[in-house]
Amino acid sequence: MGGGTMDTGLEQKTAAYLTHELRAPLTAIRCALELIEEESQALGPDARTCLGVAMRNAERLKGLIDDILDLSKIQAGRMQLFPVPADPAAIVKEAVESLQPWAKKRGIRLDAEAAEGCPEVSAEPRRVVQVLTNLISNAIKFTPKGGSVVVRAEAGRRDDAGYAVFSVKDTGPGIPEEDQGRLFRFFCQAGSAGQRAEGTGLGLALSRSLVEIQGGTMHLESRLGEGSTFSFTLPVHLPVLEKDAASGKALEGKLI
Repeated sequence: MGGGTMDTGLEQKTAAYLTHELRAPLTAIRCALELIEEESQALGPDARTCLGVAMRNAERLKGLIDDILDLSKIQAGRMQLFPVPADPAAIVKEAVESLQPWAKKRGIRLDAEAAEGCPEVSAEPRRVVQVLTNLISNAIKFTPKGGSVVVRAEAGRRDDAGYAVFSVKDTGPGIPEEDQGRLFRFFCQAGSAGQRAEGTGLGLALSRSLVEIQGGTMHLESRLGEGSTFSFTLPVHLPVLEKDAASGKALEGKLI
């Protein structure tokens, strides 16, 4: 996308068409796998292993399709979010609990922390969970066995404006300084091809866009050998924002 050889409007229509066409057969595949899983006790060990691999990859494909659809909406300026008062502690808890089994399987300690007095934010909770899930997933991928990942929410303040800070800190290898600037570009990943974890290079760029559309900013602090901390801010909930949300006003996305 964006290579200059195709009209932008046509790109968006093509992305929407492809994601729709891919979603239908994938739904059928996932349903079939779920039916097989219900009878998995009748399967042998090798067959159960293969079933698990198929289900994990079906979920990965679903995530990729969702990311491509979000990307097309953001690039077209059609991403709409409806902010509501949201509890940062509950958001952190939901994101961490969803990835706790994977972290345990990889031998990584995953902790959730919420500072006292952390204010409600004005945001769409589902999208904030999506951002945190992306950041936590990356941290787990790059953190070696025996390491740790800490997800935290706390209050912040700048220029008389309050906000909440969400952070994901890992004990991974760290990110070279020369790679840090391009990590938030679409389809970019850090390191050489042999060092990169599985992925498309969409997650961080989408996450930053979703944060900025909601009035926040995303930051990265990392040193080689000392791990990385990805953090982002979101504005605190104000009564006027609640009134706008109740009246159906949405935050319109824009190309970042």
